[in-house]
Amino acid sequence: MKTVYVFGAGASAAEGAPVLRDFLKIAYRFFKEENYSTELDIVWEFLKHFHGSGTMIRHADELDRFPGLEEIFNIVDWSLLQNQAFSIRFSRARLHELKTALVKLISMTLDKSLHSYNGIHQSFVSEVIRGGEEISTFISLNYDIVLDNAIRTTGYAPEYGFYGNHSDHQDCRRGIPLYKLHGSLNWSFCPLCGEISEHNEKVAHLLFKDKFSITCLNCGSDNSQAIIIAPTLYKSYNINRLQNIWDCAGKSISLSDRLVFIGYSLAPADTSIIATIKRALNTRNKKREIVVINPNEEVCRRYKQIFGESCRVLCQKFTGEQT
Repeated sequence: MKTVYVFGAGASAAEGAPVLRDFLKIAYRFFKEENYSTELDIVWEFLKHFHGSGTMIRHADELDRFPGLEEIFNIVDWSLLQNQAFSIRFSRARLHELKTALVKLISMTLDKSLHSYNGIHQSFVSEVIRGGEEISTFISLNYDIVLDNAIRTTGYAPEYGFYGNHSDHQDCRRGIPLYKLHGSLNWSFCPLCGEISEHNEKVAHLLFKDKFSITCLNCGSDNSQAIIIAPTLYKSYNINRLQNIWDCAGKSISLSDRLVFIGYSLAPADTSIIATIKRALNTRNKKREIVVINPNEEVCRRYKQIFGESCRVLCQKFTGEQT
């Protein structure tokens, strides 16, 4: 049986990663209260400016009163797409600076939150590999490398899908397909040659540091960038290798007999992902088992809306146990 596992933020939250609604609060605690970083000051400045003059942020818990990370990204991207400034204080140039700081915030916060040992994912992947007659495929919407490391501990290597097609990655003797649709903390992108370099450790948080560079493993240039597709309504996937990853992910879903969603909220803003999954399911007229693992009852109801009443919903947290 060909099984595809789709991992969302809820899976990484089981290992200690912050969920999207808490990202700003946790980042403030890490990089304003505990280990002050001037690199993110523009984020806190914008939040106070957003609420109006006299607004103060005295401690992290007060950020519950502010818009979440996703909404801030949406507002910034909308202004930039419309070629508009947000205010006198936040010109288009400063909005570009703010967006860079928001991506930096994601990278730095994940690096701080997640430890190298990730027990739940490791036990889950080990059980999948031991119990499957065919190599399973993993699709991740997360930037962290929790799932990547879990695959490596089994003696396999992640096949990220930069080149070739899904069949190539399935046939790789010591590789397991892992398609990360929104980028990864251990990838760097070279804007000169257009290639993605894969690294064994997290590098994205380092690429934002002054005077730090990573050499492109393809052409040798030293102006590599992080690949983190921001959580916004206006996502851009204009990197060729990333497009190849999406193609491979779609193909794996179309060939699947079983599709398992773990900790993914299926948010209405994820139009590109929902459309890709539905299109892939429609390319082959076959019956598939669809399983959902998510503790949120509203999210579970939404899966029924998108995939029909036949999908099997387990309204529970991800514990690493096989379904």
